[in-house]
Amino acid sequence: MKLRTGNISSLQFFQLLRFSCLLLIGIIFTKTGLGKDEIGQYEMVMFVAGAISFFWLNGFIQGLLPLFRKTDEKSAQLFNVFVLLSAFTIFAGGFLILFGKSFSQTLLRNPEIPFLNYLLAYLFFSVPASLVEYIYLLKDKSGSIAWYGISSFSLMLALVSVPAVLGFPVSYSLGGLVISSAIRYVWLLVMLWKYSDWKLSFSFLAEHLKLSAPLVISAFLSGSAQYIDGFIVSSHFDEQAFAVFRYGAREFPLVVLLANAFSLSMIPRFSEKGKQDDTLQEIKSYSTKLMHGLFPLSIVMLALTHWLFPVIFNAGFRESATIFNIYLLLITSRLIFPQTILIGLKKTNAIALASLLEIILNVSLSLWFVVLWGLPGIAYGTIAAYLFEKLFLVFYLVKKTGISPGNYLNISLHLVYSLLLLTVFYCVEFVIY
Repeated sequence: MKLRTGNISSLQFFQLLRFSCLLLIGIIFTKTGLGKDEIGQYEMVMFVAGAISFFWLNGFIQGLLPLFRKTDEKSAQLFNVFVLLSAFTIFAGGFLILFGKSFSQTLLRNPEIPFLNYLLAYLFFSVPASLVEYIYLLKDKSGSIAWYGISSFSLMLALVSVPAVLGFPVSYSLGGLVISSAIRYVWLLVMLWKYSDWKLSFSFLAEHLKLSAPLVISAFLSGSAQYIDGFIVSSHFDEQAFAVFRYGAREFPLVVLLANAFSLSMIPRFSEKGKQDDTLQEIKSYSTKLMHGLFPLSIVMLALTHWLFPVIFNAGFRESATIFNIYLLLITSRLIFPQTILIGLKKTNAIALASLLEIILNVSLSLWFVVLWGLPGIAYGTIAAYLFEKLFLVFYLVKKTGISPGNYLNISLHLVYSLLLLTVFYCVEFVIY
């Protein structure tokens, strides 16, 4: 399957490297002497770090991209974003220090957050260091992103996994995680020294905050589902079950990367006057190609997951295969693109509303389904909520613009593939296993 040149960017390659690194660390952990409790503690540290920072980090970085002005001279913009990220990181760390026990007891059902000192150090270094790949992007050095990703994630993989392989407790792996983040942080300072003027600009900070605020809210609503699921798991089950769920609660990365790349590439085309119908047809054509490539891959994964998980991890994570198979069903909503059209037409309020309703439904269904079906019930709640969000946007698009789903989606093909996927899922989960 070949998409238009540039759709799969170097930044997306970087994200794929990151995903692969985290996955490999998880696989290696299960092959070492680390117990489920220790693996669960490591996963809890990563989970809390992401939960407390993902929305404002993504929002502030997205807000930088349209504001950055390319000049031959050093600009203070990058330094000011670094200051902003550092300030919010310190605030997040202070929150964990002051309210960490209450946070953990209420949402994680633990007396305290494990390895809080490691968590605070990891946050301090890793959050601002996330700027590095975007500095490369803004400076038109996209080729450097790949080399930076290969170098930094290879180092992270070694520093985190080698201590576990050598039989050391998980605290040594967390120490390696902090060291790898600190090295990335030092490289960020080098990049800022090279490309940015170290001066505070309150006018830029005000402009950046104003632009980023709705992006932060949007990122919080759209990205909090995985963390909500994690909180529900931790409040109903122990650390071992948390590790089982986290190892399975992963979307098929190829689906996410290709779908997001395609969606982003189509948004600017709506600014071309008189070409809306052509753009809708192009969305329909390319989404059909995505379906032909990604649905069969997902079906194959469904058939193999219960065999692969005990081999890749160990028999203790067999239940993770069911969670992963449920998350594979997200492709049915991922390959519908009403949000692309709404953003292109600058009708973004509906997207924020849909995200809010999706979160409410996700929490409600997950809390209900966990009582009925245990760990898999939480995943089922997520699937239902995501599908509702897409259907809401589809109907909103029809009502407000008159654009029917048939204008941008091969409905019959999508239904056939979805039914085939669900049939295989039923056979695998309820007949074979």
